[in-house]
Parts: sequence; C-alpha cells; structure tokens
Amino acid sequence: MNNRKLLVFHILPLVVVLFPALWFVVVGNDRLLKGEAGIIENMTVLFLLAAIGFCISGISLANRQRLPSLLKAWLFIMILGSAYFALEEISYGQHMFGWGTADSWKELNDQDETNLHNVHAMFDQVPRTLLTLGILIGGIMLPLYRHFRGLRLDESNRLYWQWPTLDCLTIGLLVILIRPVLSLVDVDFINTGEMKENLFALFILLYCVSIQLRLKNRSAGAGEAEPS
Repeated sequence: MNNRKLLVFHILPLVVVLFPALWFVVVGNDRLLKGEAGIIENMTVLFLLAAIGFCISGISLANRQRLPSLLKAWLFIMILGSAYFALEEISYGQHMFGWGTADSWKELNDQDETNLHNVHAMFDQVPRTLLTLGILIGGIMLPLYRHFRGLRLDESNRLYWQWPTLDCLTIGLLVILIRPVLSLVDVDFINTGEMKENLFALFILLYCVSIQLRLKNRSAGAGEAEPS
C-alpha cells in the first residue's frame, strides 16, 4: 500500500473520529462542533457532496472504458442516495436559509423540520440499519474473509465493482464501533448520532474513491484483479 492510500483510507478516518476531542482540547468548548449548523454536520454534507463528484467522475470513466451498465447504474444509485442523505442533513436548505416549518408538517415531523427522516422510521432507522448491515457484511466481513482465504476480486465476478475492498476496512470498523465505544466513554463534546452520521458519509466517500481508483488503475493497465 502506497503512502497516499494509507493517508486517505486509514489515517483520514482516524483523524475525523478524533477531531472532536482535538477541537475540545485546543478550543476548550464544543459550541461550534455540535448542532445543525455545527462543524460535524457540515463535514457530513461536504463528504457526501464529494462522494457525488467522485461518482459522476466514475460514470465518465466507466463510459470511456465501455464497462457494463450495471456499474454506471450503481454509481447513479450512489449519487441519489448521497443526495438524499445530504439534503436530509440540511433539511433541504432550512438550516441554511432559516425558513419556518408549516403547521401541517410540524404535526408529522417530531423536530419541526422540513425533512423526512424525522417523520417515520422508514426514512431514518430503516436506511440507517440497512447501511450499517451493508458496511458490516460488505465492508468488513467479506474483505477480511477474502484476505485471509487468499481470494482475489476479479472482473469475472459480476459484482466486482460493487464489492468494497480492504481500503474501506478502517472506516467500516469505526462506523460499527463508534456507538458502543462512546457508550462506555462519558464525553459531552461528541454527539454520538451526529458522529455516526459523519462516519457513514465518510464511508460512502471513501467507497466511491476506491471505485474511482480501481477504474483509473484499469484504464492505466495496472491489472484487473484486486487483492481483497
């Protein structure tokens, strides 16, 4: 693994998860960290916007290499999912522009916001649970299984492009472990829910980056197989 990949896929997630503690030590308070306009929430949205950019670039690369439509469809689904996640985080602009919430919507939304994830579990807990399971199985268990069994991902696998590789292992572990770890550590400067959403967004971004790198490696003739 080269230094750039080590920095992006393994050091960056650790920096992000430690950032609130470093901020609190340096600044001495958490006023700018938490809340709808806080640094963590804004960082989440930036990660998702970056992921959308990498997906768009990935579709362009896939077109040039005449890769199967399944990959392009998957990247398009990633764009839609990232856009939904980002728009829900900013309540479709409410937190940026400060508009009010209609009384009829307040009756449905338990936080008086113009978003869907506070209306019903179908728009919040269900996607969150599915994403967590996807990260646990696809981002941690299967890459480790392939690694220890000496199996290689190859383009002959129909879902070659969709499977995460070991590049996403560190951020995947952080997503799964952040809640149980924080439940053992009583700190006021970290909002567990916001931090987990932030790590979700970073996982999506790094997953999209890993696909982008694989596409570029293929284009450069660097080989068609991944070690895990």
